[in-house]
Amino acid sequence: MNTKPLSREFYSFMIFFLSISCIMALIQSGALVIIGSQMMGLESFNSWMWLVLFVIAVTNAALVRYLWHNSYRLAAVACVVSTLAVFFHYALILNRELRVFYQEHYHAVAFFLFGTAMLWGLSLVFTKAGEKRWLRLSGIVTVFIEVLLAATFVLYFQTSEGSTKLLIDKVSRWISLLGSLAPVCFVIHFRLENKRLTVTDNVPAQTIPALVKLAAFVGLLFLGFNFSVEAFRYSMPFKPSITDLRRSKAMESYHFVDKSGDSLHYRLLNPLDYDSTKQYPLIVCLHHGGAHGKDNMQQLSADPAPFLMELPTRTKYPAFVFMPQCPKGLGFSGAYGNASVDSLVFRTIRQLQGRLPIDRKRIYVMGISGGGYGSWHFISAHPEMFAAAIPICGGGDPQYGPRLVNVPIWAFHGARDRLAPVAHSRDMIAAIRKAGGHPKYTEYEYAGHGIWDNVKREDIMEWMFAQHKE
Repeated sequence: MNTKPLSREFYSFMIFFLSISCIMALIQSGALVIIGSQMMGLESFNSWMWLVLFVIAVTNAALVRYLWHNSYRLAAVACVVSTLAVFFHYALILNRELRVFYQEHYHAVAFFLFGTAMLWGLSLVFTKAGEKRWLRLSGIVTVFIEVLLAATFVLYFQTSEGSTKLLIDKVSRWISLLGSLAPVCFVIHFRLENKRLTVTDNVPAQTIPALVKLAAFVGLLFLGFNFSVEAFRYSMPFKPSITDLRRSKAMESYHFVDKSGDSLHYRLLNPLDYDSTKQYPLIVCLHHGGAHGKDNMQQLSADPAPFLMELPTRTKYPAFVFMPQCPKGLGFSGAYGNASVDSLVFRTIRQLQGRLPIDRKRIYVMGISGGGYGSWHFISAHPEMFAAAIPICGGGDPQYGPRLVNVPIWAFHGARDRLAPVAHSRDMIAAIRKAGGHPKYTEYEYAGHGIWDNVKREDIMEWMFAQHKE
């Protein structure tokens, strides 16, 4: 151990940044509790993440210096490894090219994070650092939280029941919130260390540390406020606008319940000038992630629904339009093992076939973003059901390419999409073509995630209505 103690300014710096870390962890965990992974879609998410990375880098660099100075070498190394793992994780989230790798290796990345965090916690318990009570307690808390998170992670992906997945997901969010309190132990430790410091240094405050503290404080004040407010607004109950209410009057509201009690809210738009003696196509319209809920209304304003409800579209292309609403915490595709509402949608479609004059040779599916992933999933799960699909900003599992050879597909994606990597569409198209299929694919070179205005100018309805099963 070095004989010369660290300065009071250093301890003050550590206490400040550890306190900032606690506040930021509470903000982020709180957002996770109220809106879950949907926080990644918030406009302020990226800027908030950069602030988080800045604070983690500064805090852990100072922490490593303290651990090394006091000859807690193993703990210092474990801290570095854990920090690098966290930076790797955030890099995968923030970079649209790396996000493809992240989604494809999600389980491996998660266990890598659990492992490095546990290593860090154990180093505070079983090495020389454990002689300090509050460091040891921080390690115990860290290990306990990581074990619980790893257990809920395994349980989540082992169960196939949607309601059980939702419960496990909620439990894991609250565990994460409790885990955000771990830095409090460090704050207490450094406050006690500072009080024990007998050497009074008269070194004037340095400019760079002061500026770094100011940057962190201002960033927390503004970016933390924006992130918190946006997450809170996202969690508020949906309030329909006059346009939403007008659209809802044009469509009947329904509620499908299966034998197990699981339910699905949906809207159904009848063909214009409906004639019950005729058969009509059925368009399955899947909304994006921003329309999840239980109100059975938000999906009416989520593209492509408004386009399908327009009078010119309905006049030229008469059809039943089925618009299910996915509850929060679920998805249409079940991508990467997440909870899905797909089975309920398929059962509802079969019920509609039994009571409406639907042309079974002309059932189409289209959707954007989460609905785009759902479109790929639907035709992969039941290629015999659909006459055509228009997946927009989506993706699926390329292993199902051979099953989709005979399904007419026109896929769309923006080359600069940061939310849904363009590689997901490219991989699906490549897999189908390799198997001998001929899907259509349109990629907008300079577009991002919001490509619907481009797509609706294409002849998608004319192309889709020209498709039918033999």
